[in-house]
Amino acid sequence: MATATASYKDLVNSRHPAYVAREAFWRLARSSYQGGPDFAASSHLFGHRLENRDDYQRRAGRAYYLNYCRPVVDTYASYLFRTPPSVLPSESLGSLVGDADGRGGDLTSLMKRAFVQAAIFGHVLIGVDRPRSDKAPTTKAEEIELGLNDYFHLVLPDNFLHWATDGDGAMQWCLVRHPEWRAAPGKPQPAKGDALFGYRLWTRDEWILLDESGAVLERGANPYGRVPFVSLRFRESDRPVVGESLLASIAYVNREIFNLSSLLSEILYRQTFSQLVAEGSSHEYAEGGDLGKLGTASIFLYPEGRTAPQFISPDAAQAQLLMEQIDHLIDEVYRLANLSRGSAREGKMASGIAKAFDFLDTNQALADAAQNVASAFSEAIGLARPEWRGTIQFPGDFGVADAGTMLDEIERTHALPIGPTFRRRLLEKLARSLLRELPEAQRREVFHEIQQGPDAGAGSENDAQP
Repeated sequence: MATATASYKDLVNSRHPAYVAREAFWRLARSSYQGGPDFAASSHLFGHRLENRDDYQRRAGRAYYLNYCRPVVDTYASYLFRTPPSVLPSESLGSLVGDADGRGGDLTSLMKRAFVQAAIFGHVLIGVDRPRSDKAPTTKAEEIELGLNDYFHLVLPDNFLHWATDGDGAMQWCLVRHPEWRAAPGKPQPAKGDALFGYRLWTRDEWILLDESGAVLERGANPYGRVPFVSLRFRESDRPVVGESLLASIAYVNREIFNLSSLLSEILYRQTFSQLVAEGSSHEYAEGGDLGKLGTASIFLYPEGRTAPQFISPDAAQAQLLMEQIDHLIDEVYRLANLSRGSAREGKMASGIAKAFDFLDTNQALADAAQNVASAFSEAIGLARPEWRGTIQFPGDFGVADAGTMLDEIERTHALPIGPTFRRRLLEKLARSLLRELPEAQRREVFHEIQQGPDAGAGSENDAQP
């Protein structure tokens, strides 16, 4: 990266190769998750060879988007944060637990918001910053006295424009765009409606505020000694910083569902009603050739010797094919997400073994996501609170398994030659699933009762934690 002021214009206009490669997908992922009329009115609806511009516009006006991306992402977030993660020890974090973003938002809520964005885009940047002050503090106590508590802010991938990393993957510098930037004091304020942006260049030693032309507006020392951004990735990729989205394939499948649903709607609008056909000319059937008056509710006279008029029905096979394909793609969405569709297919209930495998896949995906969230936020907390030496702990079991099925499994074990330790483990798993909302002390009491149950004393001592 060049450091001469004259070269900042080129830097402001530059983009990382990974940014360029993923920018189109980020737009699709954002609109796929948000859904609504904006998706239906976008360029995601494809034309076909048998329609002209007017036909396409009429079809686009009827288009509707069945949003499967949002439920998939929100389901992951719901299960992952059903039980809030523990940040231990919390004493040295101070106000960061209750005010993580500098606006009163707690740390768990920020984690959940960051996870949702990472699931949508593949990664999100957790930035660490602190309020500005004319007085430079020399100790942590002075920082707190001046109200300079560090806080987190999230930067979406489409605003994290360029960066460089060393051989270990650590950032050397980065360029961040601020879409809601307003001019600094003493500078002309942008006119209302102007789409002006600010750009902040971070290096390991300083930060530099730039305008759209690359001119330096302000600069200052970097108090962290490193680039203060941590990438939270939903899934690891082959490059540092960027990650793989939960919607990497699902967004494209959902877009295909959108297009096939539009074609199905077109068939229903064009071919729902049977078409009347008859031999001869219009003057033979209606005075003045007004065939528009004829229909199933009219008395219809036809010339002698002609074949009786009849109705022809549209071919339902095309609509049936579309419905079957749409249904198949919906199943594919849930398969790609490692989630169950939540309903019996063709009247057949999945076996207990099949459900167990589905749960293992989902639970493992959630465990991997939890590890990524914990790792990224631990690193970010270490920047904001260097004195903190702790961990972020998510539950190891996210309670996706059906409680009724678990009870049936426990009942069946009594007729099998299985030791009591195994049954206690199943009861503990059931307790974790059903008692998540109870205070920790009450959950511990339940676990103690399980340990002191009829099978107590047999098997090994259990040290399970709620």
